[in-house]
Amino acid sequence: MPSFGEFDPVDVPWALSRLYVVRVIDGGADFVYRLAGEAINERHGLTLAGKRSSDLFPLEVTRQIFDRWRRIISEPAACYTDSEHPTNAGWRIRGRRVVLPLGIGEGPADHVLGMTIFDSPSEVPSAINDAGLSDVRWVRLRAVD
Repeated sequence: MPSFGEFDPVDVPWALSRLYVVRVIDGGADFVYRLAGEAINERHGLTLAGKRSSDLFPLEVTRQIFDRWRRIISEPAACYTDSEHPTNAGWRIRGRRVVLPLGIGEGPADHVLGMTIFDSPSEVPSAINDAGLSDVRWVRLRAVD
């Protein structure tokens, strides 16, 4: 896997607004956003760079995100998710994302790189499941010994 220093978001201008990079804190005890593209910040209504993930989301959502990110850094693995989330304005937004680990050589991942594509908001259906997840897929990035 490439390291954070080897990845330059400017090299993928078509994706820049949709990218985010989080730094792993204490082996996955928390995560801090290093970079968040314009579409990511717009969706959350604030600039995420420099903020701890644990301060941004409700506790249950944070737990679910951290569970995925910890698996991404520990295996390491790539993860695809498809989810819908209600907004404060009474709409729902569908987000599809791919998340990958960044690290140095064979060492542990020290960053997580993600890209999210948001669909246009639509009216909230009668119910969205608690996690909002409709699909989660995993790909292990290293062979198991």
